[in-house]
Amino acid sequence: MNDRRYGVADDMLRSAAMSDLGALLDVGVLTVDADMVVTGWNDWLERASGRSRREVVGRSIRDVHPPLRHAAIAAIERAVGGSVVVMSQAFHECLIEVRPPAGYEHMARMQQSVRILPLTGEGTKPLGAVAFIQDVTERVSREAELKAAVEAAEAANAAKSSFFTAMSHELRTPIGAVAGYADLLATGVFGPIGEQQLDPLLRIKSVTSHLQSIVNEILALARVSAHREEVELCEVDAVALAEEALVAVEPLAAQKGLEVRRRFSSTPLRLHTDNVKVRQILINLLGNAIKFTERGSIELEVALTNEGRHVAYVVSDTGPGIARNDLSRIFEPFTRVTSRGSPNPGSGIGLALSRELARLLGGDITVTSDVGQGSRFTAVLPR
Repeated sequence: MNDRRYGVADDMLRSAAMSDLGALLDVGVLTVDADMVVTGWNDWLERASGRSRREVVGRSIRDVHPPLRHAAIAAIERAVGGSVVVMSQAFHECLIEVRPPAGYEHMARMQQSVRILPLTGEGTKPLGAVAFIQDVTERVSREAELKAAVEAAEAANAAKSSFFTAMSHELRTPIGAVAGYADLLATGVFGPIGEQQLDPLLRIKSVTSHLQSIVNEILALARVSAHREEVELCEVDAVALAEEALVAVEPLAAQKGLEVRRRFSSTPLRLHTDNVKVRQILINLLGNAIKFTERGSIELEVALTNEGRHVAYVVSDTGPGIARNDLSRIFEPFTRVTSRGSPNPGSGIGLALSRELARLLGGDITVTSDVGQGSRFTAVLPR
């Protein structure tokens, strides 16, 4: 060895210590002196590059095969000059171009994350630099797979939304026509209508109205999922919104003999939000509670939460409750769970749409429920 470069005991101890550290952390350790000559090349680098320590140590890093790219040489030079240099695989891919690890032969080279530190002695003059090289090929490959999966899922979701939108628009016209003809027939435009004919016509009108509401929900869900739903903010009274929603659903509750309870103050509670969407959320949650509650009551509570920064709308019922393994599924579009052996009579859109609207407004909807004890849906919205 050349004593000028390798005869100093401290340098030998330093290279040995770095090599031991590399073995402990399973990383490559490369050390160079102030003249950019390799002084350390650990076992990890020997295995990764196929070049033995004897072939590399004592040569200029510029002459090491495989050759380093200009960016890698520049990074080491900056570290020798006293700077700490980080080379991210996302931008630089590698310090030393070597073959990828087993199982990742489809990649051009090993992906590396590198940190290069200056080596200094007692004085201020740099003695060289040390590079710690970590193999991140597996992580990069998994990230690429995840990105591709996300892109595929987003494309599928966009296609689904486009299909729902097109289908819903196609359904709207014939459904509207059926409803219109039913109205005309009921008014006697085409001739006298007896009691026996009037009842079926009213049933047709009821069914078409239900179909139209489903189509509208599908369109709204498609718009929200595709990020095309617009939010129109205004100052509203959170309590007044709650009262409006209750007034809209109270006839349905009265038909089933359910008690409707209110738990909110008579004083206004200001809320800066989209009142149309909040009203739709509340009507959906209240209507859902009424649908599944055969006896007892439903309740709507309005309260401040999170130190007054949010308004919580809590809809409770005395219905059959929801099984624990179904709680995570009820907000999925077109998912209908069973309740005490009875199928959910809804379309499976209302809850999914309500949560999407709440999130669009910066909030969320959560649920707690026990079988036989009823359910409690909480919509939290920022003030």
